[in-house]
Parts: sequence; structure tokens; C-alpha cells
Amino acid sequence: MRKLDLHDLTLEEAYQEFQDFIFEAYLDNISKVEIITGKSGLIRKEFPYWSENSHQIRYHEASWHGGSFTVKIEKKY
Repeated sequence: MRKLDLHDLTLEEAYQEFQDFIFEAYLDNISKVEIITGKSGLIRKEFPYWSENSHQIRYHEASWHGGSFTVKIEKKY
């Protein structure tokens, strides 16, 4: 599974990295990815909004340990 670690990035940098990563996964027909946000902080707080507003994401769910999200990517037609 592809992973993106957003630790040590500003909110703006993290959002851009997230958008690029998700779009690339969509183009490559990757069905599931992991986004590492950390257990607290602005990136973790904002991530659900980013995910809900992306047309390439089917759904997301928090990992059992709370430091990342599993993201299901839409299929490219």
C-alpha cells in the first residue's frame, strides 16, 4: 500500500502533498492508500475535510492507532 507521511509539513504544504498524492494514486488506479497525519495537530484535524472534498476519494477511515487514515480511491474509468 502506498503511504504519504505529512509529519513536519506546514498545513499548506501538507494539503498540496495530499492533493498531488491522491491524484497520482487515482491516475495509477491504486485502490487504497495510507495518509500519516500524526495523532494530533492541525493536519489531523483538517484531513477529514480535505478527504470529503476530493472527487478522487471514495471514503476514508481512521487507523486503529489514530496516527493515520486509510483512504479508498475511486476507480479511474
